[in-house]
Amino acid sequence: MLNMSSSDDRSTPARIRDAAVELVGRQGWDRTTTRQIAEAASVPVGLVNYHFGSKDGLRQACDDWVISALAEDKGLILGAGPLPRMDTYLDDHPELRPITEYIGQCMRSGGAVAETFYERMVEMTQEMMTLAADAGTFRRYDDPYAAAVILVAFGAGASLFNTTIARLLGGTNLLDSATYNRYAMTTVDLFTHPLITDERYLSALKTPDVPPTTAEGDIGKENA
Repeated sequence: MLNMSSSDDRSTPARIRDAAVELVGRQGWDRTTTRQIAEAASVPVGLVNYHFGSKDGLRQACDDWVISALAEDKGLILGAGPLPRMDTYLDDHPELRPITEYIGQCMRSGGAVAETFYERMVEMTQEMMTLAADAGTFRRYDDPYAAAVILVAFGAGASLFNTTIARLLGGTNLLDSATYNRYAMTTVDLFTHPLITDERYLSALKTPDVPPTTAEGDIGKENA
């Protein structure tokens, strides 16, 4: 399990990295200074550049570490989708909350973490959907990969607009229990009961396009 504790027995680079992840998760890289990171890690500011070369070097180290975290803990990925209880998962693993907040900031700004996170979420979501279909709780899709890509888009949207969604649902953070209950209940309702009840929409998309004709025999004349 990943260690995000504040224990002083960690190495200085790890303390700096963890402080950066926590601060950036709250306010983003643009608003986080090297001095703030050093203060949070309880080290002289010069040690940040000594260990990482620059703020960009520290950012790369944080990105690399968070990407490795995605491989270690599937709950970070599955919990970010539209269905699982991410609030409960983080209650059980509070040391992972700074990582999820860091990922949310990265999803807003793009970059390697955002791309890797999205791709791994798609992989895990497709795996989850297959297991759920085998268990009879999900239906099977004609294009399960595309379904996973789109489902992840819904989940990623919640990360990108966390505070806005929370505010519109009457809270301040989407992962607060009361706000998340409303979000989760409505999400599951949307996925359990079809939004569109008219089959004609799907039928129209499945129907091959036919070249328009203005009079009988026009197509034949063009091909003659």
